[in-house]
Amino acid sequence: MSSLLYLLIPVGVGAGIYLIRKIRELQWGWVRNNSSLRGKLFIITGSNTGLGYETAKALAARQASVIMACRNMEKASQAIASIRQATTEGELIPLELDLASFESVHKFASVIKDKYPNFDCLINNAGLAVQTPQYTKENYEVHCGVNHLGHFLLVDLLKDNIQSNGARIVVVSSKMHERNTRIDFENFGKWIEPASGARFNLLYGNSKLMNFYFARELYKKGYDVHVLCPGLCHTDFFRDYNPKWYHYVLFSPVVWLLLRSSQQGAQNIIHCATDSVNTAEKNPSTGYYVASLKQIKSKVAFDDEISEKLWRESAREINSHGVFVEK
Repeated sequence: MSSLLYLLIPVGVGAGIYLIRKIRELQWGWVRNNSSLRGKLFIITGSNTGLGYETAKALAARQASVIMACRNMEKASQAIASIRQATTEGELIPLELDLASFESVHKFASVIKDKYPNFDCLINNAGLAVQTPQYTKENYEVHCGVNHLGHFLLVDLLKDNIQSNGARIVVVSSKMHERNTRIDFENFGKWIEPASGARFNLLYGNSKLMNFYFARELYKKGYDVHVLCPGLCHTDFFRDYNPKWYHYVLFSPVVWLLLRSSQQGAQNIIHCATDSVNTAEKNPSTGYYVASLKQIKSKVAFDDEISEKLWRESAREINSHGVFVEK
């Protein structure tokens, strides 16, 4: 009898954990619409890995054309080869884009306007989180420079095409925008050392708040913009944190129960790119964003003055490097 219990207890625990995981996956949601996207053109920044990769794969499987905007073209080619093992549908177009360089953003936008002017959706997905000081070509710390300013410039350079096409803009923010974040205009774009014992990357969180404020202003200016949190996902996003082997052992139960796969995290991006609908009540300007395929209210008390000031300051910083954007 005791031997049987020794067998049944771990089996029962394992089955219980598996059931909890499946319930969570249902709660997180899966995009059920599989209708064809043939003739649609999507631009995805940071699409050679993680959420961007899974988004590109899913859209291609629905016969869409996808411009994979990536910093590393070799990795872009590898990503395309991997996607092609899963689906032969759609068209995958690799183009170089380094959001840490205003010059690269400008070159990318020029190629889009020249060769692919009639796109349907721009997905601002690329982003990073780092532990040590890292900077863009224009000397902005990378959370602000890549996660915010690079995309801000890209949207501005493509604004005429976005408006003429009635194209949708998808902004990948994060629930981290709610965690004691603020727009620090006095230290805008500067590296600030984290406080001793800090549990969260405040610069990353601040950049995600900038993403949300940016989406709010775009919506107020008449763009069809959708902002989202993909959820806490098991990707290589935090590769700069260099986890040790024992971290994987210690946190594997947490990963299993709490972290979404990159495929499931991408569902929110896919939903925003294809099916999400803003309403007069629920939209970025009223503080709503998509999480688990639903519009939810942010805990942040957004300030229109801060929103407008962020837009002006972002434009001023970019203009100071000789790349004109609308203030």
